[in-house]
This record gives sequence, structure tokens and C-alpha cells, in this order.
Amino acid sequence: MTDGGGAASELDALHDVTERLMHAETEQEICDVAVTAVPEIFDVPFAGLWLYDAEATELQLTAETEQTTKLLDGDVVYRPGNSISWEAFDTGEMRLYQDGERAEQKYNDNTRIGCELILPIGEYGVMNVGSYDTDAFSPMEMQVGKLLATSVETALNKTEREHALQVKNDRLEEFVGIVSHDLRNPLTVADGNIELALMQQDSDELSKAADAIDRMDTLIDELLTLAEQGYVVQDRTSLDLEALAREAWSHVHTSDATLQVDGTASVFGSQTRLLQVFENLFRNAVEHAGAGITIRVGPLETLHTSTRVSAADVTSGFYVMDDGPGIPDREKSTVFESGHSTSSTGLGLAIVQRIVEAHGWTITAEDAVNNGARFEIKDGPRAVTPFASN
Repeated sequence: MTDGGGAASELDALHDVTERLMHAETEQEICDVAVTAVPEIFDVPFAGLWLYDAEATELQLTAETEQTTKLLDGDVVYRPGNSISWEAFDTGEMRLYQDGERAEQKYNDNTRIGCELILPIGEYGVMNVGSYDTDAFSPMEMQVGKLLATSVETALNKTEREHALQVKNDRLEEFVGIVSHDLRNPLTVADGNIELALMQQDSDELSKAADAIDRMDTLIDELLTLAEQGYVVQDRTSLDLEALAREAWSHVHTSDATLQVDGTASVFGSQTRLLQVFENLFRNAVEHAGAGITIRVGPLETLHTSTRVSAADVTSGFYVMDDGPGIPDREKSTVFESGHSTSSTGLGLAIVQRIVEAHGWTITAEDAVNNGARFEIKDGPRAVTPFASN
């Protein structure tokens, strides 16, 4: 047992081990770091960490100090009712047992340990810290032990979440591979054969089949975009709003719709991704606003009470709107959800929102002054280089 003067050194040691725990990459590494740190924190020889196996309903020894290995007689497994360690895990309460206490619940009646501190680690298991001495742990050291157990629990939870994310990413990567290869290849074959057949004879049925394949190809493109688009944009550059809009317009089948650009501004973002934003918004308007519509694009201006406002302070984003029938009120809250019917695939606006948020901006769907649909893209809660008016 350390004296009061050792409290600072114990806390320093705890701080160091907590940093090592947070940098550990695997469950086993976390357990090894934790038990290895026990002698330097508490100046006791025995430490073991048991993790819970839900399928077997038991606590399995995962890491221990060298002295603990010599002390234990083979593998030690804790199950309901066979030890005070299981009781501590089951109740979630730290326990301190000195020689002779609760002997009927000891795992090993012949143990030479005089004092044992049992530290529950949340739903993950327990860590036992022991000494030959019967008064090895002061109240201060017991609190340090609880803090150590909390750090171990936090590290295990972090690793668990990272592992789950990695599994999810692996599955996503597999999905992307299937979509991009296994689906595209037969579609390409079908499209080629339909094109050859149409060269030989006109057929409404074949034309409809070709249109269906085009829609499937678009759906695949948008699924891949949703899978691959990250939430951070790194390849930013200064872009001209009007030039972006007109280039995107040239990429879209716009029928008899008209584009009107109401001024321009410098937008700091990814050209490739922002082109897709405009393309998807244009397609959405053309498909659902009706024939002969006008689509307008322009910078947003924020009013300020101060008279000393620079141009960079005024422009805060841009809008895309049309003079069609607009978005029904009941759909405005769900318009950006995947599967919403505002585009031929139901993914167009979901992709727009993801790209916008990847820039740190926000997008809202509103009514235009002429009752059409109006999408406004503005600086969001995360810091980004402001839009700057030309």
C-alpha cells in the first residue's frame, strides 16, 4: 500500500496507461496494456483480466502478469455462482476481499493471495488485482482502480465500434464491387444487343427495353456514388458559380427547359462533386416540374445591419429553383431521403445532400416565390472557406 505522497505518482501512471489504452488497436492489446500497468500503478504482483464470452456465459482469462501465470493452476474460467469475480461482474460493483472474507465464494480455497481488488469492466468483463498483503489497497488506490477499469472499458468500446465500422466498410466495398462489375457486364451485353436489333428494325418494345436499361445504368451510377462519396471534401478550389451551372446543364437532357443564371459568385469546393449537385437538381426539376419550365441559379445574399460589409460577407451560398408545381408540404421533410420519388431512381436528392454536407454546408427545400421548388445551399455548422461574391 502506498502512502498519500504516492497518490500523484499513481495518477500520473494512470494517465500514461490511459493514453496507451486509447492507442491500442486490438482487444488483446488493450488487455495486455491494462495488466502490465498494474504493478507500476499499485506496486502489487498479481493482475488478470477476464473477458465475457456471451455464447459460453463465462469469463475467460485473456491477459495476466507473469506472477499471476505462476500463481494460477491452468486456465481459470469464471461462471455464474463459481466465484466472487463473477458476482462482481454480474452486479457491476467493485469488490475488495481480504484473506478469510467470503471464503465460500472463492474460486480457489488454497489461494495465497491475501487481498484482492475486483474491478468490473462494464459489459466486457473483470480485472482482478491482488497482493500477498492483506491491506494492500488504500481507499485512494481503490478509486484509482475504478478509474483504470473505466479507461479499459472505454478503450474496449472504442475498439468494438471501430471493428464494427471496418466490417461495415468491407461489406460496402464488396457491394460496390458487385454493383460495378457483376451488374454492369450483363447490362452492357443487353444494351449492345438491343442497339443492334434497333439498327435492323424499329420496335417500340425494344426502345422501351433500351430506356429501361438506361434507367438501370443511372441507378447503378447513383448507388455507386452513394457508396463512395465520403463526408469530407479535400480537393477544393475556387469555382465560378455560373460556369458550374452552365457546364452541368450541358451534361443533362433538359428537353425544352430553360436555364437562367441570376449573377455569379466564387464557390470554394470540389468541381466534380458540385457538378453532380447541379446535374441532379436540374434532372429533378426537368423530370417533375413539367414541360417548358425555367430553372434559375444564382448567389444568395444575406442582409446585414452594418454598413461596413465586404463582398465576402454578403454572399453566403446559392440557390437552384424552378417555376414548376413545387414540392408538396407533406414531402418537404423527406425529400432528401434515399428512395424518395422526386427523381427517377429516388437517389438523386439524397446524393445532393450528401455532397453538400461533405462540403460542410446545408441544403433546404423551400417554395419559390412563383410556387415552384427552391433549393438553397448555404454555409453550414462546420467551418468552410466562405463564398465570395465577384
